[in-house]
Amino acid sequence: MAISVDWGAKIINVPRADMTLLQSVPTEIRQLDLNAFRLELKNLEAEFQGSPFVDTHRHNTTVEVGGVILARVVEIINGYTVTFEDGQYAVNLTGANSNVGDVVNRNQVSVRTSNSAGLQDLSTLLAGAYDSQVCVDTLNGQAGTSTPIGTRGTPVNNFDDALVIAQKNSIRVIQIMHNATLANTDFSLGYTFRGDSASTVTLTVVGSAAVDHCTFEDLTVQGDMDGEAIFRQCNLLDINYNNGFVYECALNGTMTIAGNTQCSLLNCFSNVAGGGVGQTPTINMGGSGNSLVLRNYSGGIKLSQYSGGGNVSMDMASGRVILDPTVTAGTVVVRGIADLEDNSTGTAVLVDATVNQSLENLPEAIMSYTRP
Repeated sequence: MAISVDWGAKIINVPRADMTLLQSVPTEIRQLDLNAFRLELKNLEAEFQGSPFVDTHRHNTTVEVGGVILARVVEIINGYTVTFEDGQYAVNLTGANSNVGDVVNRNQVSVRTSNSAGLQDLSTLLAGAYDSQVCVDTLNGQAGTSTPIGTRGTPVNNFDDALVIAQKNSIRVIQIMHNATLANTDFSLGYTFRGDSASTVTLTVVGSAAVDHCTFEDLTVQGDMDGEAIFRQCNLLDINYNNGFVYECALNGTMTIAGNTQCSLLNCFSNVAGGGVGQTPTINMGGSGNSLVLRNYSGGIKLSQYSGGGNVSMDMASGRVILDPTVTAGTVVVRGIADLEDNSTGTAVLVDATVNQSLENLPEAIMSYTRP
């Protein structure tokens, strides 16, 4: 049900469901955007039923004065009145100065106006309320795309609406406040998904979501990624992940790379205590053609499903490197401080350039030394 006009009686009817729900308890509060309201009235005036009748309202748009954008004015004219669907709730009138409060047909609805001689344009003010991020809480948020939905105080509860809000306000950061599953929505233009904390917020990405060129920060992340993703200070579970960069992240499960390109990990570490069978974080190379750069890694790491065609170099701060029997071809170079467990098969070559190897060769070097 949408806004309607009883043209003969000059009554504008506003249904309850047509307004944005801001609060349900202890008191229901809804919001009427006066700019959207007057645009809907213009559409009704242009229709066959409304065209013979006089205008319902007068509109003066926003005005910039001294660098301040003053609000638009919406004035109900020609004897029209406004009736809100009866019920025990309140309505906030936003987005313009208006006389709607003066022409309301009174019932149980409490109508709240915010007129001011110096009222600034609300859409401009509320756009700043987003603080350059759209907040998503799939548990406690609400659907919709009208401001202030998507702000910290009124988070949105789904990613489709979050994307619309982000595009409308030129925002590229999606702040996730509660565990969530991302599916179907296309964020492939490159957005940053940021969590309140990697210890409290888990994001599960389903293959139907498009997250090409996206960045993930301060989250626990699992699921199916697309090309060229970036992870910063995340807790990574099982990741089906094409390529890109991983900075200062904790590895817990298996990261599978693909795409005949390079995956780079910098200052990452194993988040698995101990390191028994089946516990070591694993990088699945996805067969042939993929490259891996591992720099300043700490803890255990296993390499699997590698058959050459790309380069692998691993610089270890300290830890253990395990080559799985599914490493069957290609060359793996390991440097730094690490224990090596080579279970590779086929023609695979492990180049041991670790400190351990250098120390093993030290006595021979000393013995062969000739004093000048």
